[in-house]
Amino acid sequence: MRLVGYADRLSVRAGDPIAFHISCALDGYRPEIVRLRRGGSPQHDTALVEETVASGLPDRLPGRVQPTTSGSFVEAGPVGPTDAVGLALWFLPTLPGTDARPLLAVGDLVLEVSAAGIGLRRGTTTLATLDAPPTERRWAFAAATVDATGEVRLVLHRPGLDGATTTAQAPPSATAGTLRIGSDGTVTGGLGATFNGKVARPVVSATAWPATTTGALAAGADPLTLLDPATTSALDLASDPGGTRVPDRGGLTAGAVIHHLPTRGVPGPFWSGAETDFRCAPNEFDALHLHDDDLADAGWAPDLTWDVPADLPSGVYALKLSADEDVDRIPFVVTPARHEAPVLVVLPTWTYLAYANWRTYAEYEAERLVIYGEARGIDERDRWLAAHPELGRSLYDVHTDGSGVCHTSRLRPIVNLRPDYFTPTTRGFRHYAQDLQLLDWLDRRGEHYAVVTDDEVEREGADLLSRYDVVLTGSHPEYCSAGMLDAYLAYTHNGGRLMYLGGNGFYQVTARHPGHPDALEIRRGHAGVATWVSDPGEEHLAATGERGGLWRMRGRAPNVLAGVGFTAQGFDSGYGYRRTAASADPAVAWVFEGVPAGVGEVFGAEGPGLGGAAGDELDRADVTLGTPADAVVLASSVGHSEKIALVPEEVDHGYAAPPPGVHPKVRADVVLLGRPGGGAVFSVGSIAWSTAMTHNGGENAVSRITANVLDRFRDEPGPVIGEQ
Repeated sequence: MRLVGYADRLSVRAGDPIAFHISCALDGYRPEIVRLRRGGSPQHDTALVEETVASGLPDRLPGRVQPTTSGSFVEAGPVGPTDAVGLALWFLPTLPGTDARPLLAVGDLVLEVSAAGIGLRRGTTTLATLDAPPTERRWAFAAATVDATGEVRLVLHRPGLDGATTTAQAPPSATAGTLRIGSDGTVTGGLGATFNGKVARPVVSATAWPATTTGALAAGADPLTLLDPATTSALDLASDPGGTRVPDRGGLTAGAVIHHLPTRGVPGPFWSGAETDFRCAPNEFDALHLHDDDLADAGWAPDLTWDVPADLPSGVYALKLSADEDVDRIPFVVTPARHEAPVLVVLPTWTYLAYANWRTYAEYEAERLVIYGEARGIDERDRWLAAHPELGRSLYDVHTDGSGVCHTSRLRPIVNLRPDYFTPTTRGFRHYAQDLQLLDWLDRRGEHYAVVTDDEVEREGADLLSRYDVVLTGSHPEYCSAGMLDAYLAYTHNGGRLMYLGGNGFYQVTARHPGHPDALEIRRGHAGVATWVSDPGEEHLAATGERGGLWRMRGRAPNVLAGVGFTAQGFDSGYGYRRTAASADPAVAWVFEGVPAGVGEVFGAEGPGLGGAAGDELDRADVTLGTPADAVVLASSVGHSEKIALVPEEVDHGYAAPPPGVHPKVRADVVLLGRPGGGAVFSVGSIAWSTAMTHNGGENAVSRITANVLDRFRDEPGPVIGEQ
């Protein structure tokens, strides 16, 4: 991709500015604002629909390449100049290699580690090396001192092994400059040359301490009881795990800044295991996990800013960049300046960010063939992404050292957040491009609606939702905060009507990073569908301290809010729903007005992509998980193959064998439930539902059911379960 960019936010209020950051390997490009009406591409067999918006942007802007360097590290200082210096820290290497990576540096004096051992260098000159290989994923302690005469002492302590020490003589030289952990200050485009692993208890002192002090530090002594606090740095890596600044308990520096969001709230070398919540034993959770592919901000300079007109209708827009055959569309949502529409669509941008730059399609293309049993193609942008690991990974990926990615940021190009992105999992539409299909459906009906994102719901809560008669979700609102759950519950318990038009929603504990509000954090824990699990002692979010994993495991299963919760997934096909006997009750039969399928008959078995309304990821009702007892199951999906698998938390336990064939829990349920004051929830139990709504130009049962519910929710103020 020779032309790519990102915005400084995913949503902007009408009347406010939005900035765009662009990298272009061509001489120049044409910028224009478009309103996105429908996603699609030739690969989807569906045309993308967009409208040009008068913007006042220049006809052409010059191109420039903007590089990105990833890699988390800590930076403080300046230190010195000092004629003598001591350096020490604990480290746990997770990807030791033949190339040395910096552990701790002051200016050009660098203590570094490789698979062969540790070394000390000044610039490019090696001062001392110690051939004592550290053990992968085991804590070790390294220390180096240089006195005023140039005598160097290098020490490595590896628990369970004999300590190793070497000495050398170097020319006397003053030490001065920035103090860094995990980096030596080298900046190049691409993956950072930073340390992969955990670091804890760094010490820097303007003195060459004796060997006895090194031994005491290795045993866990507080450096400020051994060294002069005024000339010693003891950065407190345990302090404020949700922040990006670190105080110095000593007086050598004014504190440090943490760059690119390493994993925090991490157990250090003296963790006893008695506590797994870092808030209960902060001194034991005093480590950071650094990665060379951590990225909080691509750091590109802005190329243009657009002042969004105050009267611009709320909707989904993009900055369209064009240069010959190269085109990119940088998406953003315009939220309303005034809340006048009766219908609100909430785009699940936190889920978009969870999947942002998911690399599986290109990096595991052969494995995907096995999963699908067929070649489904790939979006060529994924191949480009695989060649640019510095642009950050998704929450479904692992870092280069194999540890799970728990942060995602919007301040970078996100190539799968595009209206024409092709998703092999569903043979076309998923997430953002799919949710544009819902907006196209609303446009075709002539609905008056506004659009916001998860950010607005998280920030404004029920006060925002309460301004609308009906709130519609996107197809996959999986990632959400406690505040978002509270907002939806409060809205529906105070007369609001919610249409949950997707599957696997309200599932994963997620939080905005307080020190970097453009980023989100999760911890996978040890439950649910996951491509990685949390390391011991790392289940709590550094952002909030709360336990991560699934909301279900914290007593807030999606069923409590939506009446249904995640139960199964599979990508071989989509399936239809069979109407239940309960759906014939006059109190709810209005849902099926104009639908030819009667009780016991199947509808929604056709559609683009997977080919049916019940597909991808499925939710079902279960009163034991919080589905209200008076909720009405209107239809349940049928005909699933054995390739549709229960999610791990749904698998039966005990000695009894599971029932033969397709498990009865493998189904999607369509549910309608009433709440006090006329509030209501309608849930469809499937990600594929809104894609199926487009079948036959929107003339189908799934579309008609959705329209019936929307009309009733919007226009009838009384209880929704009852006769009109």
